[in-house]
Amino acid sequence: MVAERWDESEDLKLSDALDRTDWSFYSGSQLTFGPGAIRALQSVINRRKLKRVLVVTDTVLSEAGIVAQAENVLAKTSADWTLFTEGEVEPSTSTVARVAELANSFQPDLFVAIGGGSNMDLAKAAAASFTHNMDAERMLGFDQVPGPTTPLVCLPTTAGTGSEVTHSAVLKSAATGQKGAILSQYLRPDVAIVDPNLTISCPPKVTAECGFDAITHAIEALLVNRWSNLTEDQNHGLPYEGNHPLGDLFAEKAISLIASNLQRAVGAAESIRSRSGMALAATLAGMAFSSCGVSLAHALEYPLGAKYGCSHGIGNAIVLPAVMRFWIPERETQLARIATLLGVVRADTMPPREAAEAGIQMLEKLRASVQLPSKLSEVGATHADIQGLAENSLKAKRLLDLSPRKANLEDITAMLSASM
Repeated sequence: MVAERWDESEDLKLSDALDRTDWSFYSGSQLTFGPGAIRALQSVINRRKLKRVLVVTDTVLSEAGIVAQAENVLAKTSADWTLFTEGEVEPSTSTVARVAELANSFQPDLFVAIGGGSNMDLAKAAAASFTHNMDAERMLGFDQVPGPTTPLVCLPTTAGTGSEVTHSAVLKSAATGQKGAILSQYLRPDVAIVDPNLTISCPPKVTAECGFDAITHAIEALLVNRWSNLTEDQNHGLPYEGNHPLGDLFAEKAISLIASNLQRAVGAAESIRSRSGMALAATLAGMAFSSCGVSLAHALEYPLGAKYGCSHGIGNAIVLPAVMRFWIPERETQLARIATLLGVVRADTMPPREAAEAGIQMLEKLRASVQLPSKLSEVGATHADIQGLAENSLKAKRLLDLSPRKANLEDITAMLSASM
């Protein structure tokens, strides 16, 4: 087979037509994965000659014996350690200040986060606050962290947020009571130790919710606006790069892993094979979305969580199908690919639009199989709430800008109505 000739004139025309001709990918310095990976904490401390470790976790994990596993590893090093065990479901900037106060007295050269996304986000923000002597409120937003922070190791105990590899920390502002996020490449943990054994104690309902959090991350990373359509900021960079080829690799693998493992991880909690599949999927999805971005599903979900108190995974599970259907005109080919990844038989032989719809229906079947709500009414929403929810969704401009198909108030109202 003879290769086609490279026409340099066409390449130049293509480059000239792009708003942006390059994309970036950021990550931490080490990812250690697998059952028993918690042992790697010892080598991290020994090789870096670290002496003082501040562990950020919560009382539930302490009582479950998971923190003791980490302490057993720490005991094999020469490091001293202290625990902060007051992590909370929605960490606030005031809690960040308490961790930073402990750090100021203990002077750690390493933070270790053990838990779900909340504990990891708390540790990220606290490491930044301690390092730069800066209140977390001042770091909310994008690129407000002045520089690198004290090293951080994350050990996730759920398979959902991917926070062990992301550059964000979601916090509740003590000043306003509103949720916000610190977004900075300096927040990425230096080391992610992903041990599926640590997720076995995660209850079935939480496992299902976390699974849909992860699959939403992966699907949106595949479908968001392309990197070439975004305009670079040479002073700050971009909070999200837009969809790009490396993100696709991580996102596609994450989707196929979740499709193959979520139902069993929920139904057979001690299946280490399924737990491993889900743990890897969540980390890969975290790599994908924290580079490429998330969009409409997250924009629609944030007001739901605030108003009804439903988990992030449940909110995403309810609105994601409607968002995917809205994106069909712009992302038909990618949605057809997602159908194959989700296990739709012969999706690659169907017309793309038909395959796209089949994939969305397969996602809805997966949602039902793990017994997650399918309607907003199931979390307390009424038709009278839709207008207000839609208006609040429009405030998430950074997420809306990543949508491959622009959505106005009418569009968002229609998606929420379809999710009732």
